[in-house]
Amino acid sequence: MKIFFLRYILISALVYSVQSKACSAFLLTGNNYNVVGFNENWKTMPGMIVINKRDVLKRNISWQNLTTDQTQANKQWTSKFGSVTFNLLGYDFPCYGVNEKGLFLVELYLEETSKVYNPKQPDMFWAQWIQYQLDNYKTVKEVVDHLNDGPNINWWPNAAGSHFFLTDAKGNSATIALLNGRYKILTDKEMPMPLLCNNQYHKDLTAAKKFDFLGGKDRFDFEKKIKWEDRYSRAYYMLKNYTYNEKPVDYAWNILNSIHPGEWQTVIDTRKMNLYFRSDLKKEVKTIEIRKLNFSRNAAIKYLDIHTDETGIVNRDFQNLTTLKNNQYVERGFPIGYDNKEFGESDIFEKLKKNIAKFFENILPAS
Repeated sequence: MKIFFLRYILISALVYSVQSKACSAFLLTGNNYNVVGFNENWKTMPGMIVINKRDVLKRNISWQNLTTDQTQANKQWTSKFGSVTFNLLGYDFPCYGVNEKGLFLVELYLEETSKVYNPKQPDMFWAQWIQYQLDNYKTVKEVVDHLNDGPNINWWPNAAGSHFFLTDAKGNSATIALLNGRYKILTDKEMPMPLLCNNQYHKDLTAAKKFDFLGGKDRFDFEKKIKWEDRYSRAYYMLKNYTYNEKPVDYAWNILNSIHPGEWQTVIDTRKMNLYFRSDLKKEVKTIEIRKLNFSRNAAIKYLDIHTDETGIVNRDFQNLTTLKNNQYVERGFPIGYDNKEFGESDIFEKLKKNIAKFFENILPAS
């Protein structure tokens, strides 16, 4: 009986762990629309939305750079494009975002992730790797073409990594996984539906094929309460059955809420370049008109708390991002992102906070 109880606790913990890191991303595209939807399903989290400027000189930052005295940069670049990003871990460390050319990139937890290592390239912490792509490229093809000559993705220590979903303004999409020491890339031609959750793409697609809407024997009951593992099938069903060509943004919200509302929810129209978001703490949808943002070199880097009380179009509600303010998000975000409360009280974390302030002292004003 004791063994059975312990086994039950272990299984419950594993189920909770999978559910707590469950996310979903998709592209709804047609003749005159191109809309991305994303659910961040994890836990209530602090975070900020950052307006990242073009023409900013940056340097690579690895986990070692963050947590040791080895802060020497191995790679520098100047951002070519401005972007809007959703950051749990502070400036230059987004979970996802879109740049001014319409390139969208997001990470989703994937248990099987491995490391792809090129000895000729420096390591870069996974969140900054996302920002690096948004800084440098405007299409899915450009990102894919430069994977092997770009920086190595540096994951959290002793934790699984992620795979990535990306789209561009032309309606192209791809997934990038790191499996068995290599990049595994699926583009439009290999994906019947531009959709990604927290399994390898082919596993979720195989599971969905058991249903009648994809030729399988099992009847898909849309009204039935879904299980977490059926998020992909439900989203696939809804994407497949969208035929109106009107109000795709509304339909994207419908999909996100139908498969399970995330703690962070985002919809981006990359034709009109409007971004819509809300959080579990502030449920009213807000709008950012990306084309009206100032990404120029002389502009201030600005942020908006993801749980803002502001409503409607929030372009004018962004505030100047300072080192002091950024440190507050770093202080709250890293222990949550690392999923390790003890880390927030460690000497390593004190080193990390000091290093981050130093890394961005020439970019962010002190206060």
